[in-house]
Amino acid sequence: MAADPAYSPANPRYWDPGDLLAEQRRQFDVCHGCRLCWNLCPSFPALFELTDSVDGELSKVDRADLRPVEDLCFQCKICWVVCPYTDPHEYDMDVPRLFQRAKFVRAKEEGVGFTAKLMADQDRMGKLGSMSAPLANATNRFGPARRVIELVAGVHRDATLPTYHRQTFEAWFQQRYGGRVFRPAGEPVRKVAFFTTCTVNYNAPEIAIAAMQVLEHNNVEVVLPPQVCCGMPMMDAGDFDGAQKKMEFNLRELSQFVDEGYDVVTPGPTCALTIRSEYPENSTDSETAKRVAEHTFELGHYLVRMARGKVLERDFKQGLGKVALHVACHTRAQSVGNNSGRLLGLLPDTEIASVEMCSGHDGTWGVKKDYHELSLQVGSKLFDNLQSSDPALIVTDCPLAAMQIEHAIGRRPVHTAQALAVAYGLDGN
Repeated sequence: MAADPAYSPANPRYWDPGDLLAEQRRQFDVCHGCRLCWNLCPSFPALFELTDSVDGELSKVDRADLRPVEDLCFQCKICWVVCPYTDPHEYDMDVPRLFQRAKFVRAKEEGVGFTAKLMADQDRMGKLGSMSAPLANATNRFGPARRVIELVAGVHRDATLPTYHRQTFEAWFQQRYGGRVFRPAGEPVRKVAFFTTCTVNYNAPEIAIAAMQVLEHNNVEVVLPPQVCCGMPMMDAGDFDGAQKKMEFNLRELSQFVDEGYDVVTPGPTCALTIRSEYPENSTDSETAKRVAEHTFELGHYLVRMARGKVLERDFKQGLGKVALHVACHTRAQSVGNNSGRLLGLLPDTEIASVEMCSGHDGTWGVKKDYHELSLQVGSKLFDNLQSSDPALIVTDCPLAAMQIEHAIGRRPVHTAQALAVAYGLDGN
């Protein structure tokens, strides 16, 4: 995204509140005159209401005025996708990164609250939730308990919370393959270091299991490196130091496999975007981060590359009928195209209708008491579009969007990996 090294966290200017305000005024002056993003998310209507109140004189706007605008940003990145003034344009616009910078600077000044830190530490939450899965799941669905959680943690009582599993994907992998490596019987066509994502590992292991079945069917060697959360939830909370520790751990582990000729593949759009885009910007070892980023792919992206290299098996046993495909915001922000649409388009007897709209979830933002109902309003156009075509199957590669979609319309989407496993006739176990 933004190319100016002056606005990297490694530069002291990045942390200067005065410099931050000057850059906000500069970029928001461009936004005030453009307004292409007015209907993308709640941040921009709030921003334009503010800039209109001062007749576009941004010198009259201070940081306290901008705080409500910043809090409405949930880092979907779609404004960056559609903005005509991003790098290499001379305006060098990157509003999501600017909002992220503002959150980091504010957290450095004020600290990060205990509850926000706890909710952002998905490794700890996932381990605790998996260890106590039946109790955790029952609590998350029990009305009186949810009212207490809302009071203590600020999580809306009606928001759908993730399901925990006693057997994580990591445990399944090691049990199935007797360790952290799957080696096909013959010479592998590709070698992959699988980055599971914390959400998939703890809350949706069926996605990673289906991904493994597809990779195994396609004669791909897979290693499961030691890994932690990509760090995005901590970035969302403003916890820069915590996010950086997660990044450094993952880079240390993943870089070893990249150096040995493996590609990093993840089923999660957010983790792919974070490793590909945020790691080079925020890591203390930018060279290693760039090297890992260049070899990191979302699962659909990687399988399309295999198809183009004529090494993807096309022995599909069945089609999927009419499919409504939600293209995740963080997939779009990688600027790699609609690869899951291309993959599903290879299947027989399958009709794809792609929908490029935001679900409004983001993770913690969409379940917060202050924003849950607003998040559903953001996703309403997506929900309407998914239902209007009356599809046989709904597909999304974002597990959080899947939760939001199910909450809104009562139908649980599947991941592209799961759809492909069905098409290949794999057993799902």
